[in-house]
Amino acid sequence: MKTKLLVPMLGLLLLTGCSEDEEPVVKPTPAPQDLCYLEEQHIETENGDSTIRYTYNDQNQVVQTEHLRQEDLLAIRRYTYTSEGKLAEEHVLKPDSTEEMFMVYAYDSKGRLSRYEVKQEIPGLETVHRLSSFKAVYDNQGRLTSATDYLFLNNKERANGSVTISYPIDKAVVATVKGRQGETLYKATTITDPVSRDPLSAVPVYQLRKPGIGYPNQRLMTELNATNEEENVLEASFTSAYELNERGYPETYTVTYGDGREVKYTYTYRCSE
Repeated sequence: MKTKLLVPMLGLLLLTGCSEDEEPVVKPTPAPQDLCYLEEQHIETENGDSTIRYTYNDQNQVVQTEHLRQEDLLAIRRYTYTSEGKLAEEHVLKPDSTEEMFMVYAYDSKGRLSRYEVKQEIPGLETVHRLSSFKAVYDNQGRLTSATDYLFLNNKERANGSVTISYPIDKAVVATVKGRQGETLYKATTITDPVSRDPLSAVPVYQLRKPGIGYPNQRLMTELNATNEEENVLEASFTSAYELNERGYPETYTVTYGDGREVKYTYTYRCSE
């Protein structure tokens, strides 16, 4: 039986936080049940359709994705993991399988992604050129507090945009999005569906290779409200309509932005018995 939901609607929870001094009660996390693994994501926009196909190993880790525009293969991405099951490297290949760039991932002492670097080998020179990087910071309660992109210019890191997240007591979590000059682009609050599952929630190691708004992204984000000095930022704000399968994963997910754009996602899964 499928459940069809329209957002905004009753029953969706606005993300709320605890004060920085308030230690949350740690409860055991039950083992996930009735998992589904995303095999294909089809995206329809006014500029054309695209598709991502996912391939897994025997441990249900994503080891390859194929990225297509219409039916044309644009890129292949391959993933390797550490002995602890953490994402180690991501290699971006052209359609002819020659490597374009690769990412190397690093983690903090608690196993959370703290940094990755995007690198490119220079053919014939046996050197590696650093292109960009990403850094994530968490508080002592394990909550994401900042995520920053960097570019390498003259071999030095230069900020290229960031998200900072605050957790005011008894209020919505607020994500502040800034541009490359440090200017505030907008502040965002989100709504998620508490009975849903994110399409990639069964493979959080892969899903969290770049933490951001909505971290840890286990539930479907159904609405985002972006404002800048009380003015609604239409190109970033959205609502959504979606259909869930019997296990809570979306089969269709249509996002309507404030400026009128619409993006439709269709998902195909392999579900455990």
